[in-house]
Amino acid sequence: MALATSLSDRAIAAALAMSKTTVRRYRSIAAVKQLSWADLCALTPQALEAQFNAAAGRLTTKRVPDFATLHTEIETKGVTLQLLWEEYRAPSPDDALSYSQFTHHYRAWAHCMHPVMRQHHRPGEKAFVDYSGKRPVWRDRTTGRDIPAELFVGALGVSSYVFAICTASQSIPDWIHASVKMLEFYGGVPEIIVPDNLKSAVEKPGRSPKIQRTYLDFARHYAVAIIPARVYRPQDKAKAEQSVQMAQRWILACMRHETFFSLADLNTRIAELLKALNRRPYKRLPGCRRSRFEELDQPALHPLPTVSYEFAEWVARQKVPNDYHVNVRGHFYSVPHVLIDRRVEVRITRSTVEIFCDQVRVATHVLSDVRGGYSTLPEHQPEAHRAQAGRTPERQLAWAATVGPNTTAVMRSLFDRRLPALGLPAADKMRRLATQYGVEELEAAARRAVEIKSLTVTTLTALLRTGLHKRRTDSTSSSRSLPLHDNVRGPAYYGKGD
Repeated sequence: MALATSLSDRAIAAALAMSKTTVRRYRSIAAVKQLSWADLCALTPQALEAQFNAAAGRLTTKRVPDFATLHTEIETKGVTLQLLWEEYRAPSPDDALSYSQFTHHYRAWAHCMHPVMRQHHRPGEKAFVDYSGKRPVWRDRTTGRDIPAELFVGALGVSSYVFAICTASQSIPDWIHASVKMLEFYGGVPEIIVPDNLKSAVEKPGRSPKIQRTYLDFARHYAVAIIPARVYRPQDKAKAEQSVQMAQRWILACMRHETFFSLADLNTRIAELLKALNRRPYKRLPGCRRSRFEELDQPALHPLPTVSYEFAEWVARQKVPNDYHVNVRGHFYSVPHVLIDRRVEVRITRSTVEIFCDQVRVATHVLSDVRGGYSTLPEHQPEAHRAQAGRTPERQLAWAATVGPNTTAVMRSLFDRRLPALGLPAADKMRRLATQYGVEELEAAARRAVEIKSLTVTTLTALLRTGLHKRRTDSTSSSRSLPLHDNVRGPAYYGKGD
């Protein structure tokens, strides 16, 4: 406009919303270079910019560092840009960039990369997990119906090393199962796991999220911190978002024409495609996910515990009733009677039921699926209840067996009736006799009662009170010493008929 019109510099500046000083500078440059309007119209925008403005500083006279290698190196714990600059400058300081130019051009290079790659993670620091929105399916052979499955995806922060597995649902057991398999796949434990805010992981999202109780147990077992992504902040788990996209592209898309007849078959195929995905080379960095994992993430992971986490489910807190038995899925399990009216929590594993009060385990039972049944430990009962619980035919017979075979024979006869429980009062009396006279005397009296075939408590009481059970030997010996008499017929007489 300065060459095509007769307007003043001020008027041109006002029309173009720019400084009049700039207009004057452009007019002076055109005059010095003897540029006409026709000459300027024939130039490209880049050439026109070069005529009036100095070229921006470029790395033309200095040695250019390998920014991709620098980006890989800086992920290593303890490595800084200052250290990398000194190593870059050492071979030839004369043609090396200054530290400020080095950092400026590195950050400009990193700024041009994909947003996910701009996040800085320490090796072994974080694993990002999420479920894929797209779901694979497997076909039921019986019904021919396609059954959808959920695709669980995990990725480490530095290497983006991907893990994927299918589960039947997004339920808590399936979420825990997938998380355990992920850590076993990596062969170690990161410092932090970053999940989304699904119910299986987070009971209450927000600034102070409440982690699901079973997931918290899982985290304690593996000594890993759970830090959920902020709600509606996908950038917090950009690694997971990118890895889900990669899994959908290089796993689900590759299986779109394949048919599977079980969840296990589906996971077998996913494992095969996962190996290929992790070996795909990076576009902007040297190597692949697998090589970067082996170089950086794997050495920094914490070792796995010797025993894998066993899934356990927590039951809602409940108050201990007067019968000191708590209801767990329709079955009743005892706790120490001193905890009546206290609140307890129940943890259920595959084989056991553990009961906690104030985070202290107070009872352990074998898991039972008998609805309406009772599991009672004697040590949980009051003394009176424990004694009353011993009043059963089976326990009374077990006690009699500790005294002797004759006592057992008498005790068994007491319960030899249509309703065995009717013999319990007599059994109690029999045990009182053992307390009063001693178990040796009771066994001797029972032996005499067996001999005379009078297996009753009344007979035992009479024998013990009179001491007749002790006279058995004397009476037998006296009968053998009777004198012979003509009126006494011996065995020869009765054998004449033979």
